[in-house]
This record gives sequence, structure tokens and C-alpha cells, in this order.
Amino acid sequence: MSVDELSSAAQDYLKLIWTATEWTDQPMTVSRLAERLGIRPATASDGIRRLTAQGLVEHRPYGSIELTDDGRRHAIQMVRRHRLLETFLVEVLGYGWDEVHDEAEVLEHAVSDDFVTRIDAHLGHPSRDPHGDPIPSADGEPHLPDATRLAEAAADRPMRVRRIS
Repeated sequence: MSVDELSSAAQDYLKLIWTATEWTDQPMTVSRLAERLGIRPATASDGIRRLTAQGLVEHRPYGSIELTDDGRRHAIQMVRRHRLLETFLVEVLGYGWDEVHDEAEVLEHAVSDDFVTRIDAHLGHPSRDPHGDPIPSADGEPHLPDATRLAEAAADRPMRVRRIS
């Protein structure tokens, strides 16, 4: 099954599960998912049940939600689409970095893999989006950089801001 065969909601769930755990070890739960998506927990639970049946997540009631290998692959594809679209909107269309998230949320469900590949080539294969998040490569590798959270940085040590979330 390709990522394009999934519903927009399934694509959003997978992307959110992956991005929510991209920078932290805090597990994703149905209640966290519902809160982040702005939906009722029962609705999130139904969606997770469907993704479990499709073999894209593993979940036990009241436990954490884990992506399967296929779920992770699809999630990273959606993250790549989203971040490349954000970069395209800023670099080519002149949007501000603070304006692109909602536009990319809509567009990511409407573009083909070929379109994303062409955007990537046109932009020169960028490694980071306008917010500083790493753009997964075409081979599906997320390439997470070493980073220190600002709250954890030493007060007397110079730091460079690389990512804004």
C-alpha cells in the first residue's frame, strides 16, 4: 500500500505520531493524539483501531501507540512532503516561515510523489525546512541532527538556534 492510498486522516495520524516522538522519548497515547489533533478521544481511538487493522500501528488499550515499520515509512513520507512544501512556499512563493504550516497541511494530501521529487530537486535537496526541522531524505532516513534544547543549555556557553517549534 502506498501513502497515497491512505485517507488524509490516516496520513495525519501517522505524521503526528512520528513528529510527536521525533525529539522526545515521551510515548504517544490516544489522549495525547486527540489533544494534538483537536478531536475527541473516542474519535482518535477509532482512527487508531483502523490503523492497527491496516498494520500501521501497534496499540494496546490505555497503552502507547507505536508505528510499525510500514507506518513509520508512511509517516516519514508525509513529514518529508510537509517540510518540502513548507520550504517551497518560503523559498519560491515568498511566504513567511510563520505562514506556511497550515498551507502545507492542506497541500500535503493533494500532491503526488513525483511533484514532491521535483520540488526537492528544484530546491537543491534542502536538509532543513524553514523552521529548522530536518527534511527526511528520499530514501526515508530522517537524519536527526545532534541538538541541545535551549532550556538545557549552559548559561555561559554560546549556542546557535537551529530549530523553532
